[in-house]
Amino acid sequence: MKLVFINPPWQTNDEDRHFYNSWYYANGYFKPDSRKEGIGNPMPVKMYEQVAGFQGIRFNEKTKISKQTVEDLKDVIYAKADTIFYSNPNYDTNPIGYLPNIIGVKLGEVYKRNPIIVQWWSRAFGLFAYLLIVFFAIRITPVYKNVLMLIALAPMSLYQSASVTYDTLCNATTFLIMAFIIKWLSQKEKVSTREISLFCVALAIQVFSKAGYYFIPFLLLIIPSEKFSFSYSKIKLSILLVAILMLPKFTWNPYISSFHFQGGKPLQNDFVFSLTQNLAFHLKNIPGMISDLVSNVLMQGKNWIVGCIGRFGYSYTPLPDAWVFMYVIVLFGMASIDHNGNIKLTRMQRGISALLLLASLAATIAGLYLNFSPVGARVVFGGQGRYFIPIVPLLLFQLFGTIPNNAKKYLPLITILISILFLYKTVAVIDDTFYTAN
Repeated sequence: MKLVFINPPWQTNDEDRHFYNSWYYANGYFKPDSRKEGIGNPMPVKMYEQVAGFQGIRFNEKTKISKQTVEDLKDVIYAKADTIFYSNPNYDTNPIGYLPNIIGVKLGEVYKRNPIIVQWWSRAFGLFAYLLIVFFAIRITPVYKNVLMLIALAPMSLYQSASVTYDTLCNATTFLIMAFIIKWLSQKEKVSTREISLFCVALAIQVFSKAGYYFIPFLLLIIPSEKFSFSYSKIKLSILLVAILMLPKFTWNPYISSFHFQGGKPLQNDFVFSLTQNLAFHLKNIPGMISDLVSNVLMQGKNWIVGCIGRFGYSYTPLPDAWVFMYVIVLFGMASIDHNGNIKLTRMQRGISALLLLASLAATIAGLYLNFSPVGARVVFGGQGRYFIPIVPLLLFQLFGTIPNNAKKYLPLITILISILFLYKTVAVIDDTFYTAN
C-alpha cells in the first residue's frame, strides 16, 4: 500500500486521463457528448484544476512536489454541480479495465469528495484487485510460482498496479492465463469445464482492458489434446480464443461508433495517424521498414528493458542500472531452475512457445510503429517498457526446465527477500525524485 500514497498524485503515465475515465464511469457518464470544444463530458472544476496543477512538473532540484502541499490540498472539496466541459482524448476506452478503480472512486466519494483522496481510494482498489488475481495465479500453478511472483512484484509491475490504469487488470489477468496453462501442462487429470470457463473470463477481461496481446493465450496449444474431454480440442479452443479476442469489435467498439463522432483527437492534429496509411507507406519499402524496426530495437531496447523493471512517472525516472541488471539476472536464473523435473517439453512445444513469443514481441513493436507513430515516421513513438510486462512470463517460459537443480527449496525465501529489497529501493527512489525535503 505504500506505493499508493508515496507515488505523487497523477504522476504515473497517463494516470490523469485514466482517473478521469474512472470518475466518469463511476458517475454514470457512459455516453460521450460532442460539442464544439471536442468530445467528452462535464467534470467538476476543482477536480480538473487540482489534477492539472500536478502536470508538467520538471522534477529537478528547483521544482519538486512538497508533501505539505499535498496535505493542504486534501481539504479541497469538489462540487459535482460546478463543472467545466473536458474534451476527453480517451473517450472511447471501455470501462471494464477500470472496474476496480471505478469501485474505488465510488467509495472514495462517499468518504470525501477530494480529488487526491478519491484517487487514493481508486488506486487502492486497483492494487487490491491486482494482488488478489496474482495470488490466485500463484496458488493454482504447481511450478513457476516464484517466477510469476517475481514478475508480478517487480517494481514497475507494482508501480502500475498501485496507479489508476487499465494496465492493472491487463497485467494481472495475463499472469493468470499463464498460470492456467502451466497448471494444465503439469497436471495428469483432465482439464475441467470450470477451469476453461475461468480461463475464458480472464482472457475476456484482459482483451477488454488492453488490446494487443493476442498471441499469449494460444500457448494453450502446447497442452496435450488428451487432457481435454472433447474431440478436436485444439481446433475448438482456437476458435473459442479468436471469438473472445474479437469481443470488443462486436460490443464496445460498435457502441462508440454508433455516435458518429467527427474530428481528430487532441494532440494528434499536427500529424497523420492511420494504421492503413502507415502500413501502405512502409510496404513500398519493406527493406527500409525492417531496417527501421531493427534500428529502433537497438536504440530503444535498453530503455524498454529498464522500463519493464522500473522507470517511474512522466519524468521517466529509472532505477539505477545495477539494480535493473540484478533483477533481470535473478528473473532469468529463477526461470531456469523453478520447474518440476518430471515435466519435459517436447521440441514442438518449445517451438510453439518460441514462435508465440516472437509474434508477441513483433506485434507490440510493430503496433507502436504503425499505429501510434505518425505516417511515414522512421522512429517508434511512445514505446515504453511497461508495454512488455504481459509478455515477460512468456519470455521466461522459454527457459523452463533448462537447468537441473536441487536448490528449488530455497527459491521462496530468495523471492521474498528480493521483492522486499526492491520494493524498499523503489519507494526510496520515488521519495527522493518527486518530493522536496520539507
